[in-house]
Order: sequence, then C-alpha cells, then structure tokens
Amino acid sequence: MRSTIKVLVVDDSALIRQMLTRALSVDPSIEIVGSARTGLEAVEKANELQPDVITLDIEMPELSGLEALPHIIKATPSRVVMLSAIDDADTTYQALSQGATDFLVKPSEGFALSLSELTESLLKKIKTAYRVLPARRIVEPEASDSGFDADMPERGGRTTSIDRVVAVAASTGGPPALEMVFSGLTAELPAAYVVVQHLPAGFTRSLAKRLSRVTDIRVVEVQDGMPLRQGVAYLAPHGSHTLVTGSDPSKLVLDSAPPLHGVRPAADSMMKSVAETWGAKSVGAVLTGMGSDGAMGLQLIRQAGGETIAQDEETSVVWGMPGAASRSGAAARVVPLQAVSTEIRRAVRG
Repeated sequence: MRSTIKVLVVDDSALIRQMLTRALSVDPSIEIVGSARTGLEAVEKANELQPDVITLDIEMPELSGLEALPHIIKATPSRVVMLSAIDDADTTYQALSQGATDFLVKPSEGFALSLSELTESLLKKIKTAYRVLPARRIVEPEASDSGFDADMPERGGRTTSIDRVVAVAASTGGPPALEMVFSGLTAELPAAYVVVQHLPAGFTRSLAKRLSRVTDIRVVEVQDGMPLRQGVAYLAPHGSHTLVTGSDPSKLVLDSAPPLHGVRPAADSMMKSVAETWGAKSVGAVLTGMGSDGAMGLQLIRQAGGETIAQDEETSVVWGMPGAASRSGAAARVVPLQAVSTEIRRAVRG
C-alpha cells in the first residue's frame, strides 16, 4: 500500500467540503485529490481520480449519494464513507447494504462541532475504510439453510423458558452482517439474543427496525431493567454498557462505567456478564469489526463452557474483532458469515 491515502470529498455544501478538507489536511498520510458537489460529478471524478476513499453525502442534486453509490462501487475500487444525517438512519443502512464501508454523522452548517472532534472521528473512519479490500465491500449472500419461515404467525417475546443466551458483537460492516445472521434465525429457538453493534447515538432504534424485517425475532433497543425473553433480540444503545444480570429470570441493565476499547457499549462487558450469568448455556459470536472488542468476552464464554463463533477473514469487511478472537483461541469455530446462523442454531439446540 502507498504511504498516502487518496481521498475525494463529496458534498453539495461548500462549507461542509471546507470543514472536511480542513479536518483531513492535518494528517500527512491523507492526500485530498479532489472534491465534488453533485452525485453526477462524484461518479465522474471517482472514475477519473480513482481515490482510495470517498466521503459521500446522501442528499445532493442531480444524483443522490445513494444513487451514485452503485456506480462508484461497480466502476472503481474506492471505499465509500457515507455522510449521514442523524434523522436519515434508514437511508444510511441502505447504503451500507449496497457497499458503503462505513458512515459518519455529518456536521450541519448550523452546528458548531469542534474541528478536533470532527478530525478525530473522520480520520479514524478514513483509515479504517482504507484497510478494507475492495472485494470485501459487499459480501454476496450464498444459499444457506435458513431457520426463518416468513409465514410464522407469532413474533418474539414468548414466556417459554430460555435455554440459551446468544451474545453477538459487531462493528465496521456489522449492520449488513447482522441482517444476514438474523435472517437465518427464528423465534422458535429457545434463546434470547443480546447484540452490541458500535453505532453513533440515534442509530440503534433504526437498526432494530431493519433487522425486524428479516426475521420473526422481535428486535428492540435495550431499556434499563428489561427482562430477557425467548425470541427477542436486544440491541445495546449508544452511551451505556449493556449487562445481563441474575437468572430465572435474567434482566438487562444499563451501566455507566467508563468506555472500554474507546467504546460504550463494549461487547467485552456484555459478553463477560453473559458468561457469568449463563455459563455453559451462553453462546457468543463475534462478527466483522475494527479493533479487538469481543475477543476477551468470547474467551470468558468459552472458559465457562459456552459455544463460541467468529466470522472468518474472507467474508469480514474488517477482520479485526473476529481476527483477535480467532488468534487468541477464544473462537471454537471460525466460519463464513453465511454459516454463522447455522452455528448459532446448532449451539442453541445443544
């Protein structure tokens, strides 16, 4: 790889383009090769300049970012970081499913976001995106033994006893990966699911709605004191660690302990609590993501006698978290994304 990362900045606002350019210019490893103000101009410059990473606004004239994205993904090796408004999470998740590598909540023209905050977040996103191999921007689904029957009349939340708690961790590339995993699971399994997906504030509830479309499992954002129920998946909200406490029944609590690995919620905190409360009846899965969050927690689940799974390198957008779990020996099974739901079903059924 070259010593500099070539970046194309795309936004219809001159002020936002200036802010992003200033934020990126502080790092000598970043080379800004151009800018564009419309979706059509973005497609043309992406073809001409072949940047490594493109910051792409969603709302633009001529072609929206969502309309420009497939042209960029098809014709160039560029990784795309979407600039997303907090009130447009559904469109953001659609972009991620179509090949965008990550997203950044864009600063608004009327909002005084400090340049240092913007710089730190933006540089991290750009450098993470650069590490993604172009071929891994989209993981094509393969035929799998899906456990979900779309004609099942009931939704989750049964009062039947839970036999397993499944703890799932994901970060970069996680939303589309979670969709694939949950499309292969069903509320008929005697399990509850607790999920940590690293997201900015305001995006968890929208992800819950999106996951609910691919499974009969009820998917909800965690609220403090919620009981664990069969056939329900609980998404940890931004800003608090989500922990499982007690047994018969277990409940979820929100914890304000300091961030771990620079994130809150952290998968390690959640998985540690699952291992402590459910022991050999816990199942852990670590999916695509940057860093090592989840590796320690998965190790604790394995040491407690539970089942552990990690996504393999070939199907991961970034093999940071699952790679750390694999190298440490925390993952008993390392499988392609398409097989993760199969492994979870096998583990839950004992």
